[in-house]
Amino acid sequence: MSSLSSDERTVIQTLLELNFSIRGIARFLNRSPAKISVEIRQVTPYNAKQAHQLALAKRHIRGRHSTLTADIAVFLNQHIGVLKWSPETAAHVLDIPFKNIYNWINHGLLKVKCSDLPDKGIRQKRQADGRRQVFIHGRSIESRPASVTTRQEFGHFEVDTMQSGKRRGDVLVTITER
Repeated sequence: MSSLSSDERTVIQTLLELNFSIRGIARFLNRSPAKISVEIRQVTPYNAKQAHQLALAKRHIRGRHSTLTADIAVFLNQHIGVLKWSPETAAHVLDIPFKNIYNWINHGLLKVKCSDLPDKGIRQKRQADGRRQVFIHGRSIESRPASVTTRQEFGHFEVDTMQSGKRRGDVLVTITER
């Protein structure tokens, strides 16, 4: 939903002076009647110049706003920069997401730099688990020679691995001789 231009506000003022209805003005400008109604209620009696000045003054209110206040910035600069707290600890104390603190550091909104962090920002990026990787070592079972199927020769092994879901690094390896 885009805001009205100065020219559209002038048209609204002119059509109001000609006793057009809100729906008529909306049809003329190809806007919703709700948009026109809200615009007209902003300034009474309606004046296009005043309405446009008011809209420009209110423009800064739109959009997302940062939760970083001066008090929070001072706290973070003191506790992370001087006392060497981790961003996760500071986030827990302030009850804010730790990712916000990393974003503020990366955007230069705090005096603290990634190199000043106790872990040099390593925890910022979560390490990949590695379980979703497909390992292709050797030949596939489908492409083995026919002599393996006869089971007359020694030395044809099938190997498989399975990683534990509880702790990283625990792996079960099965080796079968065909």
